[in-house]
Amino acid sequence: QLAMAFNVLIGVLVIACPCAVGLATPTAVMVGTGMGAERGILIKSARALQTLGKVQVIVLDKTGTLTQGRPEVTHVEVVANEDKEALLTAVASIEQQSEHPLAQAVRRYAEARHMPKGTVENFKNVSGQGVLAHYGGQPYGIGRKDFLMAQGVQSWDADLLKTADCLSAEGKTLMWVARDGQLVGVLALADVLKPDSRQAVKTFKAMGLRTRMLTGDNPRAAQAIATHVGIDDFVAEVLPQDKVLEVKKLQNQGLCVAMVGDGINDAPALAQADIGIAIGSGTDVAMEAGSVVLMKNSLMDVVRAIQLSRYTLRKIKQNLFWAFAYNLIGIPVAAGILYPWTGWRLDPMMAGAAMAASSVSVVGNTLLMKLKRL
Repeated sequence: QLAMAFNVLIGVLVIACPCAVGLATPTAVMVGTGMGAERGILIKSARALQTLGKVQVIVLDKTGTLTQGRPEVTHVEVVANEDKEALLTAVASIEQQSEHPLAQAVRRYAEARHMPKGTVENFKNVSGQGVLAHYGGQPYGIGRKDFLMAQGVQSWDADLLKTADCLSAEGKTLMWVARDGQLVGVLALADVLKPDSRQAVKTFKAMGLRTRMLTGDNPRAAQAIATHVGIDDFVAEVLPQDKVLEVKKLQNQGLCVAMVGDGINDAPALAQADIGIAIGSGTDVAMEAGSVVLMKNSLMDVVRAIQLSRYTLRKIKQNLFWAFAYNLIGIPVAAGILYPWTGWRLDPMMAGAAMAASSVSVVGNTLLMKLKRL
């Protein structure tokens, strides 16, 4: 009797070993992150992989995320009696000292026309608003309309405003130019959408996710982009610090928020969101702030990342099921529940084989993830 009791004890201890339970989650996480890396989706932690599958709202930056991030100047309009070439030379010279995508577009436009560059003094960049500088001994202000109004610009040419409204209705981004407190011109710029932006937003909706776009553009330009892409709602004329507030508003509603961005202005919002997804072609600061980095500069990779997370979580649950199923069935048998009726008890060697089989089933189920196409 003592020998039988000892064998039963050994059998229970062996089959109750939680090896399979311990393998269930880390193996799936390891394979999941590896699958992401193979597809250019760098997931920095197991927590990030888990959170991705719980996302309810996708917040999208516009420039560089929904669009190519390479705007081009399409129109240069000036007030009557203003020299367009001279004004463009002044604007391009001032914008030489700015790293903003719109400033780079102006520089490319001027360089393509071989325009000369002048000396700029007292340059000041106001993040998310515009720039101030002196060129040719005169003060210039370049940027958003409300920014120039805050600088004291009060003279707004009616004809130029009418033209600007038409350009804005077409979805163009406007860069207003004032000199010595007087409006002198406006530049219209357009940023081309990425080829997969519409498909990505459509897929988000099919997955049951809400979408929201944040942009510093004027409302009419933002409306044109949002309508074209199919975004649920948007917030226009957002300053960099306000992006964080918009993310917090959604979180305060109890929603799990993913923020997708690429610029230095997006970094605070990426850090604030439950999961920050940085576009790999963006700034180093954004990639550092994000929990997930997309190396291929494609919004469809956001879709794949969420699908991968959901698939990995399903596999973890399956692994836990198999791990506990072996224990729930094997432990009573090893304890001798069948012995009174059948005279059969589980040999410790068979218990060891069952324990190994549970671990093999968990690992095998995890490796089947490799067959999944995202």
